[in-house]
Amino acid sequence: SIAESLQVVRYKEGEEYTAHHDFVYPSQRHRYQPTRFATLLFYLNDNFEGGHTVFPRAVNNNNHAGVKIKPKKGTAVLFYSVLEDGNVDALSQHASEPIESGEKV
Repeated sequence: SIAESLQVVRYKEGEEYTAHHDFVYPSQRHRYQPTRFATLLFYLNDNFEGGHTVFPRAVNNNNHAGVKIKPKKGTAVLFYSVLEDGNVDALSQHASEPIESGEKV
């Protein structure tokens, strides 16, 4: 299969996920190994403080200092980690800010 298993992540107060990329560089021995080219984040709740999803390197028409998304129950964020030409996209770096109170799922 080319799809990964579904992952459910739960963040408790004070927990976070530091900035990272979802793509991997395959080893020389397996250079045609596929990498994660897209990620879809579903927000299952919003009864917490903090926990924004941030893209610190992203730019758009309104902001050149990163993008910050406030999680809202029932919404999702789709982003690509690989460009159309097959190269990885360094601007896809993302993180989850610390939970200030409550629990994020």
